[in-house]
Parts: sequence; structure tokens; C-alpha cells
Amino acid sequence: MSYEPHNRLVAPARQKSSVFRLAFGLIATTFLYAFLLALGSYVLKLTMGNAWVGDLAAPGGVLTPGQTLTILGSFSFLIMAIGLVIILVHHRNPISLLGGLTLTNSQFLLAMRGLVTYLGLAIIFLFLTEDFRQQLSFVLWLTLLPISILFILIQASAEELVFRGYIQSQLAALGAPRIIWILIPSILFGLLHYNPSAMNELAPWTALWAVGFGILAADLTARNGTLGPAIALHFTNNFMALVVLGLEDFLGGLSLYVYPFSSTDTTELVSRMPNEAIGIFVAYLFVRLAMRT
Repeated sequence: MSYEPHNRLVAPARQKSSVFRLAFGLIATTFLYAFLLALGSYVLKLTMGNAWVGDLAAPGGVLTPGQTLTILGSFSFLIMAIGLVIILVHHRNPISLLGGLTLTNSQFLLAMRGLVTYLGLAIIFLFLTEDFRQQLSFVLWLTLLPISILFILIQASAEELVFRGYIQSQLAALGAPRIIWILIPSILFGLLHYNPSAMNELAPWTALWAVGFGILAADLTARNGTLGPAIALHFTNNFMALVVLGLEDFLGGLSLYVYPFSSTDTTELVSRMPNEAIGIFVAYLFVRLAMRT
């Protein structure tokens, strides 16, 4: 496998690279993100009320479309935080995390060309094999669709910027072996998705699934030299889970259809993990195929 294009992301990271800078950058990003979230929460409490904001953090709650969009939109604070850290700690242009804006955009669109086919096939498969109920009216869902797409793109891009754009590239810039700069960000990505308060006994499985996803995203990033393909894969996965067919009590406010079980039904959800893993691997293969054409 050729990871030579990865140098497009690694080369800018070498200019100001050290273990100390990376550790400090991660800590600074965490604190900046937390501060911006707290500030945003304060503004929301003033405008929407304590109860409305409290529902956002309540595990297992059923959220409105507006509340779901608020959670997804809050990832814009993560983009701001990592952008400031790149400027102040590493003295580089935040766009370098992407691998170049123009090329990232073109690779994203190329990857989505393959993923649109995957989405169509996956939706047909779901309609033929799954039980579900309609949650939103089609008119409301269609009205929300443009902003849903935008906010899921923000959320997916924020996570890819941090884990693949920043951590992966900085570790590679330090001369770490390939297995390190692939696995470390992927494991951290898995830990980010470890949420026992919301997912109960499913939390370790969800984290493990996220580690596997992180490895696939890391591979796409290294093969292509931009975050475009990884963002496209991330976006497609989240679009399916949050907008097409989701869980009512787990960020389900934007879903046209929802499953007839909840996020607390561990047995049901664990039994679906192999199919979910196969699905995301097939989506990865669609991206690989699209990037060769």
C-alpha cells in the first residue's frame, strides 16, 4: 500500500513538531473546546431556558430537531479550538490540517460519488429488511434536510480535523511508526465515543466500533493525502444513522424513520454490530473504488 500522499499532511506538521507541543496542543484544544461549550450553553440558557438546555445533556432523552441540531452545531466550537491551537502552538495555517482546501473539496466530492451509490443500496436494503416507524413528516424532514446535511458535515469534519488532521499527522511528523499514527488516534477516537451513561452495556462495543472506523479513516487519509475521503465516509455514516434511520432516544431528532427499540436495548444493538461493521467496511470499499477512477 502506498502512503506517500500522506506527506502532504505530514510535511507542514514537521515544522513545529515535538511530543511536548502535541501534548500541550491536545490539552489546550480540550480546554478551549470546553470553554466555548460552556459559553454557548450559557447563551442558550438565557435564550431557551434551563430546561431546554438540560435536555441536551440528559442521557436517553428524546430530542427535538432543534436540540439535535444544537448538539451537532456545537462541534463548530471544536473546529474553532483546534484552529486556534494550530495557529498559536504550531504556528501554521489551519487549512494545512485538511491537506489543502481545493484538493480536499475535490476528493470529498469524488468520494461522495461512490458513497451516493452505497447510500442508495443501503437504504433499499434497510427498507427490505428492517422494522421501523416514521417519526417526522416527509415535508418537515425535507425542509430540515439542507441544514441537517450542513450540521452533520460540521460534526464529521470537526472530528476528522482533530483525530486524522492533527493527531495522526503530528505523530507521523515525529517519526512514529505507521502502526502508532494509525492506532493511537483511532483508540482516542474510540474513547471519545465511550459513553456508558447513554449507551449502558453497549458503550464498550460502541467504542470498539469507533476504533475500527478510525483505522479505516486513517487509511483513507494516508492513501489520499487529504481529509476529503475520510470526511465523506464519516459524513455518510452519520447521515444514515441520524437522518435516515436512527434511534429515537439517541440524537434521533432529525431521523425520518426510527427503530422500534431504544438505545438501552443492549441485546438488540449488540446483535446488529456485525452488520454495522460490514456496512461501514463496504462504504470504505466504495470510497476506495471511487478514488481510483
